[in-house]
Amino acid sequence: MITEEFDMSFRMINVKEIEPQMILGGPIKPVVSPKTVESKNLRFALGVFNPDEGLVPHIHPESEEVYYVIKGKGTVYIGEERKEIPIEPEIALYIPPGTIHGVKNTGKEKLIVAFFVAPGGDPTKEVGE
Repeated sequence: MITEEFDMSFRMINVKEIEPQMILGGPIKPVVSPKTVESKNLRFALGVFNPDEGLVPHIHPESEEVYYVIKGKGTVYIGEERKEIPIEPEIALYIPPGTIHGVKNTGKEKLIVAFFVAPGGDPTKEVGE
């Protein structure tokens, strides 16, 4: 069972049971979203990237996003100029609405990143390389 409902407002989610989906070019586990738990104001997902995997440059026109690195090393690309920011465990990045960003595993082991997006209903738009 992926989710267990305790009452109308609380859900427990077994992340191990969530199958990754290819989103923006990379494997993403959607944990909290309108589809998984009917969230209205927040999305939370885990990116589990093998070496050289990542997410293509994209924007959230109206949403803020936070990246939190759990495991591995990689690079986040920010802005029109695709400024490279090295990331490693316990690094958090705040990304304002409308900011071009993407991520790539540049290490030799899995890169695991938690993504928090609010408000959660804002469409994501890919941006050319």
